[in-house]
Amino acid sequence: MWVEKYRPANPNTMIGNEETRLNFIKWLKNWSRKSRPALLLGPPGVGKTTLVHATAKNLGFEVLELNASDVRTKSKLEERLGPLRLHTTLFEEKLLIFLDEVDGIYGRQDRGGIEFLQDLIKSSRIPVVMVANVEDDKKIVKLAKSSQVFRFQRVPPKLLEMVIKSILGREGLTLDQGTLEMIVRDANGDVRAAVNSAQVAASGTGEIVSEIRDTQITLVEALKIFFDSSSSREAYLALSSCKAQPRDKIRAIFQSIMSSGVEGEKLVKVLGELSKADELVAEIGRTQNYRLLRYFDQILANSVFNALQGADVRYGEESLPWNLQLRIWNERRQLGYISSSLAKPHHVSSRDAALIYLPYIALLSRSKNYEVKVRNKLRLDESTVKVLRKEVQRISREVAKG
Repeated sequence: MWVEKYRPANPNTMIGNEETRLNFIKWLKNWSRKSRPALLLGPPGVGKTTLVHATAKNLGFEVLELNASDVRTKSKLEERLGPLRLHTTLFEEKLLIFLDEVDGIYGRQDRGGIEFLQDLIKSSRIPVVMVANVEDDKKIVKLAKSSQVFRFQRVPPKLLEMVIKSILGREGLTLDQGTLEMIVRDANGDVRAAVNSAQVAASGTGEIVSEIRDTQITLVEALKIFFDSSSSREAYLALSSCKAQPRDKIRAIFQSIMSSGVEGEKLVKVLGELSKADELVAEIGRTQNYRLLRYFDQILANSVFNALQGADVRYGEESLPWNLQLRIWNERRQLGYISSSLAKPHHVSSRDAALIYLPYIALLSRSKNYEVKVRNKLRLDESTVKVLRKEVQRISREVAKG
């Protein structure tokens, strides 16, 4: 996707909100234990999340990211963030807690969530950055009082047009001025929506430009509506209004199905239909034929939703143990590659591969001959082999203890 391919890696190459961006960079650069947490406020698609990641990377921070709408209750937040009160570094690296969509903390069931965040803010030994799309919510107002607020505005039309033309030029493509003006107008200052629309329009399906507009609905909200929908049309509208990437939607639906206890022929049927959507995403990746994206949400709605009829499924998520989270955050690329490589041939999730298969592989890899077999079988590069050896040492110590 162009929105990821051309996502700025340097905060100085971003567009719009220049003064706000500069102030945030100064805040993180000069951060100390006495600094207040940062709260970035503004409409979606203006670069808040991109700014956090780009600035952190340029200043040498490791980002520990959570979507607050996924962990809205006090217990969930405490499970994920509580241990950070005792950890100032991760293998001597600088850390930054990033909570996206904190305006997703709402409702009676979330009582205590905001209070826990405020307590974490006071006691945290590392920078805390929060992002929200709305400002008039009472809970956000409460957070704003104890934070340094950075307000973002919608990106001006001229800058949006400049970004689209730049990307089109780099792709060797063009759009007529009328289509370009429509994209800029419909985007309403949302860079992400404008770039997504330009990509679809350039693929030859300009008539669906407006269909992929970001409508500020989170993946959690979309799936709650999806599973509670009374028709496939309603399910489709929920999914198509969500900005999440196709793979994230598939993964979240799969986790929700598995955590809801669907069994037998019903499970086989549902997972069979879900695989069709997965095949479509793979086809898009192979052929770069992004016009197929227009069918993705429709497939999920018509096939998966209909296959789920009669099953009581609710949104659910999986969480890894804290010690494994730490290792994945620090060595996520290597551990993720090993886990996914183990998962595919054994037809298990990457989570199960990391928790169950990896320890056994590590123990067997104490033998140099077996390590060579693993290295060749999984096609591991040098950095990944080093991580595997760390796992061998760690697990060997645990076995020796008892």
